Amino acid sequence: MGDTPSRRLVAALLAALALVVAGCGTTDEPPTAPATPAAAAPAGTGDPARGVLAPLPAEGPREGPRICGKTESVPVAGGRYEVQNNAWGADTPQCTTAFDTGFVVSARHDKDSGPAAYPSIVVGCNYGTCTRDSPYPLPLADLGDVRSSWAVTVPRRGDFNVAYDVWLDPTPRRDGANTGAELMIWLDRTDRVQPIGSRRATVGIAGADWEVWTGENHGTPVISYVRTEPTTTVIDLPISAFVTEATRRGVVEPTWFLTNVQAGFEPWIGGEGLATDAFSLTRNGI
Repeated sequence: MGDTPSRRLVAALLAALALVVAGCGTTDEPPTAPATPAAAAPAGTGDPARGVLAPLPAEGPREGPRICGKTESVPVAGGRYEVQNNAWGADTPQCTTAFDTGFVVSARHDKDSGPAAYPSIVVGCNYGTCTRDSPYPLPLADLGDVRSSWAVTVPRRGDFNVAYDVWLDPTPRRDGANTGAELMIWLDRTDRVQPIGSRRATVGIAGADWEVWTGENHGTPVISYVRTEPTTTVIDLPISAFVTEATRRGVVEPTWFLTNVQAGFEPWIGGEGLATDAFSLTRNGI
């Protein structure tokens, strides 16, 4: 068949119709990608929108002074923290090597009845030694947002715990023993090691569940929070939230002072290789 005017007209109409159909449903805006849900904050962290308030420092060389005296301590990180050997509970030799981000323990304890020592890193005032630029002792009314990040390495053998030790006193005490309360936050422990007193409850703090234990140590109230799922690392752990919870329970009085925060280990048996790899503590992000 030849190319007639009527055939050309039909072809033109079909082409125009195809363009109209192809254009249906299009817009000038680019297609929108599906929304991605915001990632949930890991347990023990702060609000991701605000960032981590107590970031872990980069792990540096494990070189520094070696302290072996029972009560010997040494400043690290320019005096921001103090590392203490604190071999208070036994005569077994113990030495601690301190460095800017933490410490490593060398010991072979053998004690069945309780902790042999508490090698630790300290912020605040403890038995007359005060860390540089520390706000502590500080009234609880002015405590603010106290947070800590902490990463540790623990050996496969021995009996020990991994715990913060927070001390409170009715006065702004810088020297001597605190008489208010001892608040401990246990991140990990071996099966045989348990806190002072007895278990009272379970509470949720910082995205994790914690057993609450209460008792007394030579007349001083002790409250311990034991993580039900052990961990060797916490990021932005809200220390002040534990103080608030202990105050609600009546163990801590709201008129008291927080004098110092410590982070370390209570070895009963062994202790060789217990290490704080990195540690930080901030108040209101500083």
